[in-house]
Amino acid sequence: MGRKLSYAQVIGATFALILSDLPIALLIIAGATAAATAVDMTAPSAGNILNIVALVVQYYLIRHLVDRHGLRSTDRLGGFGSFFVVGLVTGLAALLGFVLLIVPGIYLIARWSMVDAAVVAENRGFSDAMRRSWDATADNVLPIALAVVVISLPMIVGFALMFAIGASGDEKAISGLGLSVAVNLLLYASQISIWYFGVGLYQLLLAGPAEAQLGEVFA
Repeated sequence: MGRKLSYAQVIGATFALILSDLPIALLIIAGATAAATAVDMTAPSAGNILNIVALVVQYYLIRHLVDRHGLRSTDRLGGFGSFFVVGLVTGLAALLGFVLLIVPGIYLIARWSMVDAAVVAENRGFSDAMRRSWDATADNVLPIALAVVVISLPMIVGFALMFAIGASGDEKAISGLGLSVAVNLLLYASQISIWYFGVGLYQLLLAGPAEAQLGEVFA
């Protein structure tokens, strides 16, 4: 039986980690919003390139957090290859889950929420990292899933805003700079918070005594 967590502990660890790294978090959100808006306005077909850049930024952010908070358990941090593969596999599985009535997608995100941190901190292959996260989250699926939903609310609002304006048929608003900035800001605020969420959860469940790790976050 693993350690039982409350929703407050899960969401609290996430925001504590963000606050401890606030200048970098805000810089990444601002940069991602600006880049995505520029792509929307000038070259929408370049969106896939932006996704690759975001993945590289995510990888180095997690390396930064692992090193800063002493989370590594091996001499060598996990490589980008395993990080890329685990993101692809879990992302596609979660997407399929969302297609199958949303709830399965949330469940899969909750169970694999620590795979990125496990790959980097423990230098695991993608299948070992997926198993590691799956096993570690078994006793805490509900609070983790609730935290995922809360952190995803800005993203949900962004998609809802985009859909509502699209349905209105207002061509000027649909192609406007303001809408692009607002939607991208909401989307990336959620996405980058999810990156911190995975590392914060890893601290709580897999990186030694939770009290000590949270003490480091607040220090």
